[in-house]
Amino acid sequence: MNERPLAVVPYAASAQCGLFVRNAVESATDIVDDRLFRKLAWQSAGITLLLFAVVVIIALLFREPVTQIATVVIEHLGILGIFLGVLAADGLTFPIPPTTYLFVAVAAEAPMAPVLIAAGLASVLGGSLAYFVGPYLQKVPFLDRRIEAFRPRGEALFERFGGWTIAIAALTPLPFSIMCWFAGIYNMPYRRFFAITLIRAPRLVIYYGLFILGWTATL
Repeated sequence: MNERPLAVVPYAASAQCGLFVRNAVESATDIVDDRLFRKLAWQSAGITLLLFAVVVIIALLFREPVTQIATVVIEHLGILGIFLGVLAADGLTFPIPPTTYLFVAVAAEAPMAPVLIAAGLASVLGGSLAYFVGPYLQKVPFLDRRIEAFRPRGEALFERFGGWTIAIAALTPLPFSIMCWFAGIYNMPYRRFFAITLIRAPRLVIYYGLFILGWTATL
């Protein structure tokens, strides 16, 4: 299937939305090129190193109080709380990112397998949630502005890479939930969309391992 209609057909129906598409396509070479990938790669590496450093510093200076707080959080919220937190983050751009729940689980010494299963499943399902609610969220007053602000880059990405834009968002600092909103808005075939979102789970596993390494490095 040609990928171009995925990005542009839903918006060609109106003059105003068609203008968004034309502007995005005309500036695609400026918005989406090799520089973007280099930027995302550096951002990903920088964020990874920063998170590791923060975990090490917390483990050195605040291990006991953080462990106590994390233990209380896990005792009250449990694995279901981790699941719901990640689901809200990746489905509705809830301000607490999935990595926060992973760190809390590590600090509380929660069992690894249930945490990773819950977080991975919630992240993938969160992408599907975003996919299905995206067309409706663009009608919500305070969310439509956020969507419109990101629309030129989102449309340029889908114009050039089609469904693989979701894979890029799943593995880089691009906002995963917002790109999943666009996938739903652009009527990307759901089966292909869902298959690509599975890439999100290994990223969470990597971060979980990073947190364990940082948390235990000072023991």
